Amino acid sequence: MKTINLQRMALLVLLTAHLLTIVDIFIVNIAIPSIEDGLASSNAETQLIVAIYMIGLASFLIIGSRAGDYYGRKYLFMIGLLLFMIFSAGCGFASSSKQLIALRFFQGISAGLMSPQVLSYIQILFPSDKERTYALGWYGITIGIGTMLGQFLGGFLVEIKPFIINQSWRYIFLINIPICLLNLFLAKLFLKNSVNASVLSMDYKGASILCLSLILLLFSITIGYEQSVTVCIFTFVASLLLIMYFLFSQRQNENKVLLDLKLFRFKNFNMAVLAVILFMFMLDAYFFVLALFLQEGLNLSPMQAGYFVIFQGSGFIITSLFAAPIILKFGKNILIIGILLIMSALIFQLILFKYPIIDWKSYMTMVFHGCGVALVLPAFANIAMKGLPENMVGNASGVYSTLQQLAGALGIALNGGLFYYIIDQNLGWINFYQAFAYSSCIHFVCLILVLFILILLPKSILKKV
Repeated sequence: MKTINLQRMALLVLLTAHLLTIVDIFIVNIAIPSIEDGLASSNAETQLIVAIYMIGLASFLIIGSRAGDYYGRKYLFMIGLLLFMIFSAGCGFASSSKQLIALRFFQGISAGLMSPQVLSYIQILFPSDKERTYALGWYGITIGIGTMLGQFLGGFLVEIKPFIINQSWRYIFLINIPICLLNLFLAKLFLKNSVNASVLSMDYKGASILCLSLILLLFSITIGYEQSVTVCIFTFVASLLLIMYFLFSQRQNENKVLLDLKLFRFKNFNMAVLAVILFMFMLDAYFFVLALFLQEGLNLSPMQAGYFVIFQGSGFIITSLFAAPIILKFGKNILIIGILLIMSALIFQLILFKYPIIDWKSYMTMVFHGCGVALVLPAFANIAMKGLPENMVGNASGVYSTLQQLAGALGIALNGGLFYYIIDQNLGWINFYQAFAYSSCIHFVCLILVLFILILLPKSILKKV
């Protein structure tokens, strides 16, 4: 009984940190118009404020997982949590959009140090399929809570009357400080250190190249396009060359790598990674565009927009409570149902939003959307880790999470760029709706491809054996 309680307390500590990383992706979405007004940021800078956090996170997830294996997962987890608190405070006091972009990047890096330890610890703390499915179920619920809580808090904190600090949007970052302090104390008490002795050293050169390549990639499709086409092409090509060099270096020096290329010999891992890339490209862009559409297109207040997204999170959380057992029983068919639910929700939204009236029907589309995401997203991690040797779990969780966050950042940059391009032509209502509709078409393409991948997976991939 004592062991079970310690496991649950450790899981609580880990999921609280995971919650913070998710909340800080979405809490900014609803606050975007307020940040734009407060810091006079451009459209591209606004996209970067949201997406650069995810690039920082993506850049250091592989590094974080590898460092956790090498130095100890508890040590990296607590260092990441401490730095997350410090950079959150910095974001709260940023005096310009450029300063906020830089601090958001470092906030993402700190999240990248602690986040991969969560999945690695789950694999170690819960060795049996049943226990791991339970833990990953709560991992999935945490994503739903983070999504809902982030957007709700974004609306709530932006609208509260300023006190001490004259701009309320700053509280969306400062709220992290007391939570981090409490979680640091609990992590010290309940987490046991875990080290992978097979990891001999760290590839610092590879880490730097990976980080720089991802920054250049995001820059090329946001700020680079604002500067000039030449700058955009140059940074994009440079990012691709650096990524190719990184992959080549990892293949040449197998004893000292961040990315173990042997991972890609596992079919389940490859399929799950491809599916989650497409899915997160769609999902994070959806929330970014929706936040802009609700506030600037439908003229909802930040709080009203936050309430709207609560319905999506509610559908996610409620479905997550029973998703794990039915997935174990019926396998991938449940994931296919989830994709169809999301697609149905998007179709109904396109119909309802054509007439700018928010009523119970539009709220119900969000519930269906949340139910669909809950049936799909957490299962991808389970598929990716299925059948992997224990000594590859840490690296696998870092690679999986890196590509997941990178896909989300690119989705925000590309879909956000398209949205801004369309509305910049004319700020009339029809342009906002067209921008939302074009983004939805991209989301449909991603979901159809995910559906195809699910059909190709073995029927028994998620069923209880």
